[in-house]
Amino acid sequence: MSLKRKPPEGNVRRVAPIGQNSRGNMTNKAGKRVQFESFAEHVYALRLDRDQTVKDYQSQPLRIPFDDPEKKGQSYTPDFMVWRHNGQIEIHEITRTERQSRTCIQLREKAAQKFCQEKGWQYLIYNEKSLPQVTEATNLLFLYAYRPTIYFNNQVAEEVLRQLDEQRKVPLRVLVNNLVQLLDLPIGTALPALYHLLWHGKIATDLQTMLALSGLPSAHTMVWRNQEDV
Repeated sequence: MSLKRKPPEGNVRRVAPIGQNSRGNMTNKAGKRVQFESFAEHVYALRLDRDQTVKDYQSQPLRIPFDDPEKKGQSYTPDFMVWRHNGQIEIHEITRTERQSRTCIQLREKAAQKFCQEKGWQYLIYNEKSLPQVTEATNLLFLYAYRPTIYFNNQVAEEVLRQLDEQRKVPLRVLVNNLVQLLDLPIGTALPALYHLLWHGKIATDLQTMLALSGLPSAHTMVWRNQEDV
């Protein structure tokens, strides 16, 4: 008999396979191992990781007690706990709308609302309507590959911010061409450096528009200076 593996530090349980859903883990922006047990949770974790208002987040963070329809004691483990830079703490649950009509789900959500209210936290539920849609999910998965600092280029960062200070919005293709010409850099250096800045929120774009095709910027992709970073 094989021993059960322990969950990552800070997680009260290991994620389990649910049907054909994907499961796995990643290292978040604060260096913590974060679990996900569905594609929806995976891309949502990426959204949290890129969110500049989020200081840290944790998967499978705690157990909340509640009574099931037969008044038997149960416990509910929400998907994420989120710490904002402004001090706000939130519990996030990832679900689907059809599940929310179940009595057991309603009871645990009510218990979670009360639990968070008593602690001064917020309890937030995300479903297929509010979770990243196909285009945003594709962009998040693409940009995540450029999160490592190996892609940071100081020359690119300084020139990009200088150009975006002078213009409100610039097509990403134009910005890349400018960098290649002005800095005498190969596109293989300039473009990953731009994607790195986009992931880390130094520059902004609309993730509801496809960012890249075969690794190259889409013709419709516009970028601008992130005013929160000014």
